Amino acid sequence: FYHDNVAPFIAFRIIQRFTTSNPKPRYVKAVATAFRTGIYEGIGSNEYGDLAATIAAVLLHPEARSVNLDADPFKGSLREPLLRLMALMRGMEIQQAKGTHVVKMDELDLKIGQMAHSFPSVFSFMLPEYSPGGRAGAATLVGPETMIMDMPKVVGLLNGMFSLVKYGLSQCYGGFGTDYSHCNEGDFSRATAHLSFSRPYVGTTTEGQRKLASLNDHAEDVVSELSTLLTSGRLGAENKQIIKDAYIAELNNTVAADPSADALRLAQQLVLTTPEFHTTNVVAKTGALRAQPDPPQAS
Repeated sequence: FYHDNVAPFIAFRIIQRFTTSNPKPRYVKAVATAFRTGIYEGIGSNEYGDLAATIAAVLLHPEARSVNLDADPFKGSLREPLLRLMALMRGMEIQQAKGTHVVKMDELDLKIGQMAHSFPSVFSFMLPEYSPGGRAGAATLVGPETMIMDMPKVVGLLNGMFSLVKYGLSQCYGGFGTDYSHCNEGDFSRATAHLSFSRPYVGTTTEGQRKLASLNDHAEDVVSELSTLLTSGRLGAENKQIIKDAYIAELNNTVAADPSADALRLAQQLVLTTPEFHTTNVVAKTGALRAQPDPPQAS
């Protein structure tokens, strides 16, 4: 426990779980020093191994709090799939069905690669030094969370979250629930839980120009709130405008029985597809087209 390597070993791994996958050496040193001395910015007991001081250093260090570093491509991390699901459920105010005491989800370890208390080995779900392929690996960056995100699990996570938004917690279309439902969008009567977040649009006037301004303001408020709750306010202007336009178009759907609820579900699903939801850093688009991959060759 008192070996010289213990403090940096623990510091690096705790930083990876809380803030960034590739911390700078001075960040690791500050957290390791807090672990050794038991104090950081007045927090701690001055005893070796004090976790209060260690966590304080992880969360209060300038590298964790500086807004200027958010645009650094080396900062941040891919969010663990289970944390993404929990963020959706918490942010969109999941509500259990009457008489349901526990929210149960089925086979998350197979569908998204993670489930609480279901580690595949004593080394947890991922290795801290795992480096993904592609540009990140070429830049010698590590990305532990990418280790469990193969294509079936990426699709499974999105399918399950979309199902939760549209049908509540059920088995509909790859849902994470344990029971079957009617699989009618917006009908949560047989779901064991559903997302209760609601922001209905109530027009106060029928005058064309004033109604349009009110609708735009309402859409801006809704998308901004979704950005705050699901991406910590990191949703870029371009993605925000795309979601806002789609929200307004759905809200103007005169055929829908409840266009306000339909528009909200659409906006929620669009936010769930953004890179800002899946990562913890600011996304900067290059505008360059992605190169077409070579077609697979027969073996």
